[in-house]
Amino acid sequence: MISCNRGGKKPYVLRVDNRVVAGSLTYAYHTPIPGDWIEVINECEEYCNPLSYTLTVRLTYPTAVAAQQFGLYTKKFLKNLGYRANDMVTSISACADDLNGPSFVDVDNIGQGPTSVNEFLGPFYSGGLAGYPHTGLTGLAAFASHATDTGALFVINMPHIGISQSGVVGQSLRRGQTTLNTSCGAVQAAINWVAANVGLPVQTNFPDDYQQFFLTNTLASVTNRALLAAAITNPEKMIVATEIIRVAGETLLLGATGIQAISGNTKDVFFCSGTFINVDDNFTAYVNINTFKKWTVAGGWTDLTTTFKAGLK
Repeated sequence: MISCNRGGKKPYVLRVDNRVVAGSLTYAYHTPIPGDWIEVINECEEYCNPLSYTLTVRLTYPTAVAAQQFGLYTKKFLKNLGYRANDMVTSISACADDLNGPSFVDVDNIGQGPTSVNEFLGPFYSGGLAGYPHTGLTGLAAFASHATDTGALFVINMPHIGISQSGVVGQSLRRGQTTLNTSCGAVQAAINWVAANVGLPVQTNFPDDYQQFFLTNTLASVTNRALLAAAITNPEKMIVATEIIRVAGETLLLGATGIQAISGNTKDVFFCSGTFINVDDNFTAYVNINTFKKWTVAGGWTDLTTTFKAGLK
């Protein structure tokens, strides 16, 4: 792994037919073009989890991949479509209590995203508790106002859930702790409220806690109560609730008043929706992708999910 600092530049090597070209090591602020250049430190970190952990995660999310791999692959996928990561502004609906994805290579933190997405501009954080895009339509418009003259926009909707190395779903081992901790705690709190109460909550039940009220209200609908009731164990309820929140966020962002209605938006927009999977400290996170779409003013929404997922392995 290369760790030397060259004035903020990062190390890249050229890959041809899945082989690194001898003598191609170079340093640059952004991924060189043209060609399939890969950042050396990211490639080294890509598969740092033991296979056993990956198989444990895939018992719940069969198509989950390393978060680092998601970032690397997404940049290549977009590049093949003619878009450069360093000319795309991102909006990420990460939970305010997310963990496991160091945002910076040289900072020892618990972060909110894999280092492989750092080349994208931003990010604009549209999320809050449970990773729902709580900043809403105003937040979307503010995010879009940062678009470059020549670039596009990239919206990522991704609530999170923990899966420990021991296989406990809805929990993970956090840094400096010796017992498993709930992830996402806000989702668990909403599940607990729905189980203990009849009907919908009122905001006065949650003083100075609007986001928690919103999540609880979402899970307490008649339809969602039935989905939660059908889940027997608490881990099953956590999986169901996380998916309900993911779908709610996607519905907002893809709806008639969502991304396509951003005032004055003439930019191409890519949209990705999935679940961010937290793991025990000292391991790297996973993601499970459900949706990948592209919006253009001329053509509306194009579903690229099948194509995108075909190469994400």
